[in-house]
Amino acid sequence: MRIEVRLFATLRRYLPPGSKGMSARIDVEEGLTVSDLMARLGIPQDRDPESGTTYLIIVNGEQHDAQVTLHDGDCVSLYPPLAGGTCRDNS
Repeated sequence: MRIEVRLFATLRRYLPPGSKGMSARIDVEEGLTVSDLMARLGIPQDRDPESGTTYLIIVNGEQHDAQVTLHDGDCVSLYPPLAGGTCRDNS
């Protein structure tokens, strides 16, 4: 089966060789989970080593955990943890 993988920000370095931009179409076996896909691409599991927080996993526009099973034609988007700024008490 064939899926599309989109990796954002610091995760782009894990795209297969020859990929252009932030996405690639790859052939994978039936029954593959996002966790399996991450292992196949060499992405550290469950937590971003730089921030220690979990990834945002989107499959076909819906948020999922890494155990979701993928199907032919699925689009998987992985985002590193997002953060920014600080909260200040302006009182």
